[in-house]
Amino acid sequence: MQFKAKLGMLAAAMALSFGAQGANVTLYGSVSTGVVLSGTAKLTDADTVEKRSTNLAMESAWAGDSIFGLTGEEELGNGWTVGFTLENEFSSDSGQLASDGTIFDSQAYLRIGNEFVNIAAGNIGGLASACGDFDLVGGFDPLEAAYGVGGMGVFASRDYASANTAVVELTPAEGLKISAMGSFGEEDKNASWAARTHYYGIGVSYEAGPLAVAAVAEMMNYDSSEDKQDNGYTYTVGVSYDFEVVKPMFMYQHADKVLGFQGEDIESSLKADSFLIGATAPLGSGTLAASAQYLKAKDAETGAKAEATVLGVAYTYEMSKRTSLYAGATYAFGGKGLGKNLSGADAEFGALADLRGDFNGWQAGIGINHAF
Repeated sequence: MQFKAKLGMLAAAMALSFGAQGANVTLYGSVSTGVVLSGTAKLTDADTVEKRSTNLAMESAWAGDSIFGLTGEEELGNGWTVGFTLENEFSSDSGQLASDGTIFDSQAYLRIGNEFVNIAAGNIGGLASACGDFDLVGGFDPLEAAYGVGGMGVFASRDYASANTAVVELTPAEGLKISAMGSFGEEDKNASWAARTHYYGIGVSYEAGPLAVAAVAEMMNYDSSEDKQDNGYTYTVGVSYDFEVVKPMFMYQHADKVLGFQGEDIESSLKADSFLIGATAPLGSGTLAASAQYLKAKDAETGAKAEATVLGVAYTYEMSKRTSLYAGATYAFGGKGLGKNLSGADAEFGALADLRGDFNGWQAGIGINHAF
């Protein structure tokens, strides 16, 4: 009942906002629904055998987003503006919010700035997360961090976001952006500074005509209230060049001593190198995209090694300015500690054990995405 009351208060606040500041506040979002056929290889190791499985399901946001949000802006004068963005993910196939008891889980921030500097604070996606308004690398993935593991599925930083975070963006020259981000801590705000996990990132991106490049360095300063944990680091670079008939893209990431993978905690620290090469090309009234990814990783606790290769292809057909049809397919296969058949020589890769099925399977789906 309490959460329903919160939703009622939100609806009333939205109505008042549109009534009082209708020209400055915008309701926006998109709805993505698809039908996806998935297959997982037969997984075996020394103790268990997980049978091959195939599943047909309706999926929200397999490609595109299912989100709704509010954004607004006020002019302060002399080129300065203040604004906000409040955004939530939901499941279009069930109507459920992505996070129970949370309204704006995707991003929620207040910002102030002008054409040279932009400062924001709130719940914000990381600089190499491919999510949110301050990401610098998602544009170098042809599959736009979607289609299951097909989009940046081997990159540790994908989908990472943190509350209590501030970012400063500088635009000293046309096409050049410098970003610095840091969090005040993810845990109890009353705990000491050292007893919270902090995120720090710095990145630069540059666009000049058909060329785009970006580089991001990130650090996780982990909670040291119990045992001292080394800082985790990721370094990501991306480059693309638009030849008009085709736009090739490349991304690389080195992760060292990280305790998280794509927004989820993992059992032990991870060292990994992730590669992506792909391209997009206009085709008819839509866009064809394809990519190949490779992951080489090591579990710091067990010493187990792992490899994974992911192939993906997708086509998006623009029916109108706000509605598109999409179709895609992915195929992934793991090696060593992520292989489908583990022998005594290959220990299971504990850090990413839950993803072994994802890295040994395939998906194919179609759907529709509508923005408003």
